[in-house]
Amino acid sequence: MAKTDSQQTIQNEITITGKGLMLGEPVTLTLKPAPADSGIVFRRVDTADKPEVKVCPEAWTDILPRCTSLQGNSATVSSVEHLLSALGGLGVDNVTVELDAPEPPGLDGSAVSYVENIQAIGLVSQDVPRNFIEVTEPFALSSGDRQLVLLPADALEVTFAYAHPQTTPQVVTFKITPESYARDIAPARSFCFENEIEALQALGIGKGASYDNVLVINEAGEPSTPLRFEDEFVRHKILDLIGDLYLAGCLPKAHVMATRTGHTFHAEFVQALAEAGHLQQAPVQEPIEVMDIYEVLPHRHPMCMVDRVIEYESKKRAVGIKNVTYNEPIFEGHFPTQPVMPGVLQIEALAQLAAWLVLRDIGKEGELGYFRSINKATFRRAVIPGDQLRLEIEVAQLRSRLARIEGRVYVGDELATEAELSIVLASV
Repeated sequence: MAKTDSQQTIQNEITITGKGLMLGEPVTLTLKPAPADSGIVFRRVDTADKPEVKVCPEAWTDILPRCTSLQGNSATVSSVEHLLSALGGLGVDNVTVELDAPEPPGLDGSAVSYVENIQAIGLVSQDVPRNFIEVTEPFALSSGDRQLVLLPADALEVTFAYAHPQTTPQVVTFKITPESYARDIAPARSFCFENEIEALQALGIGKGASYDNVLVINEAGEPSTPLRFEDEFVRHKILDLIGDLYLAGCLPKAHVMATRTGHTFHAEFVQALAEAGHLQQAPVQEPIEVMDIYEVLPHRHPMCMVDRVIEYESKKRAVGIKNVTYNEPIFEGHFPTQPVMPGVLQIEALAQLAAWLVLRDIGKEGELGYFRSINKATFRRAVIPGDQLRLEIEVAQLRSRLARIEGRVYVGDELATEAELSIVLASV
């Protein structure tokens, strides 16, 4: 997997409401910025424990016909292809997708609303190389009259051949850039044939479909509403293909040639790419446990504020866990009848996590990490015994002995505390 360019996430949160196309349930979907290398993660906020499923080949599941579904960690999400297509087409590498129903909004049956919302909020570069599927020789999968081929190329280009007895064959080629995707692909709508409707309804799908979000083609090949493009059918097939290829977590640097393919075949193709070794992922990090953390930090009981480090990138960011228990000494005197963890100790926990990362990366023997400053500290909710704190720090600036840190403390998905810190390294 080659790397060039920089990863991107969205500037701010985006909330979109609507109704799912396949299952017809009302849904509120929120896109949230996410750290570099986190990928696209769906979070079902309507389900106990708010389970997450990350977009990857292993998450694909064939549970609903005529769409692409994901499953993992007891979370299931269907009809993800239009949203994934918009994210991939615009170059969004990392985002958290929260939704309170089993599928995203179907909207007008295309990806244009997703694109317009993302364009309105803007993207931010994350200064981490972007991943691409890069092939050095042709890679193909075929079954009957269906075929999907990747040919080596410098950028993504798609040729799609679509044919159906009730329509004129359509063959197009597009070089895919954020601009061309938004203009030429995103507005193309879902379509079906009039003689399929009864069978689709018998399968229990299409409950959210209407003439407002699906083009219905009659036996004469005439669409129910005027076409946005003369070749709108094949353009929508490309829209779906891009979304399905994004199951890999990144898109190909290749000329993609597709003939008569659909969602299931696309997912099988991505899995074949993975099995062939074209989708090597970064190794999963093992958590850093408490005894290893305090080999780097000098703190000892009762001032050990980080129980585990679950994610980290050298000189960039770290995520830690602090379990708040009733028997901690602070609660003997800090409102003992209604114990609350002092906000300054939450800041201390962020500082310890930051010091661990900085000392680990650039510290010298005999150095400690000291507070240099605390700015914009805000405490948004009380932290009480039984809470588990998720500590997130990002390195905003790193010099030879000084680090400026942005830190946040979460209880579940709720922001409890945030602050800007600076840590200076100095000899004992």
